[in-house]
Amino acid sequence: MIKLCVGRQGNHFPFLMKQYVRALVSDYCTRENAISTMAFVESLDPGLFQRTFKRQTTRIVPNVILVPCYGDKGICWEPFEKYNRATSRGRIALPIYPKDIKTSVLSALGDLRWQVAKEKAQHYWMEEGLTGNYYQWFTSLKMKGDVKMYFVQDYINWVMKESDGMQKLDKDLRGIFWRYIPFTQRIKENLRDRSLTYKELYQRDINRTLSDGY
Repeated sequence: MIKLCVGRQGNHFPFLMKQYVRALVSDYCTRENAISTMAFVESLDPGLFQRTFKRQTTRIVPNVILVPCYGDKGICWEPFEKYNRATSRGRIALPIYPKDIKTSVLSALGDLRWQVAKEKAQHYWMEEGLTGNYYQWFTSLKMKGDVKMYFVQDYINWVMKESDGMQKLDKDLRGIFWRYIPFTQRIKENLRDRSLTYKELYQRDINRTLSDGY
């Protein structure tokens, strides 16, 4: 877990080195800071911990493991237990000494989002749902590399930037996130009044609601 949190090019060294110890507790990913940051993300992405199984939706918060290391990102160790998809809690790991707490927590939750959606789609993960639409957009631009890594970075921009009206994502990708990782209704209404781009997406929601079932 530590190696994954540090990253592929990470160097191994003791985690209590003098030059890296910070004075403020708010700079560390403590239990309390992790909980408050996750609550902040959920306030923007209300469907983050929602899991639907046999038409029943339940809020399931993953177990959080704090690992003693410096690291840029958190990871999702598993989205849920293999033999209990309905009610089991997943696991995410967060470095106690991150460069930025919000970024490390968001990377773990973005990883969780991806893996839950991928497991839900199973063999059709490249064709259906969140992962399918993202993968098709990814390949249409002939992008190379780890698709999940790109998704996690886009998820961070979606939550931190797009929720505040800063347009950081590709137009088509913004439409995918708007549908599959929707903001709260309050945020949507606020964005609708700030830009024609968001107004069009808001109108799509209305059209989709009106045509549902037909």
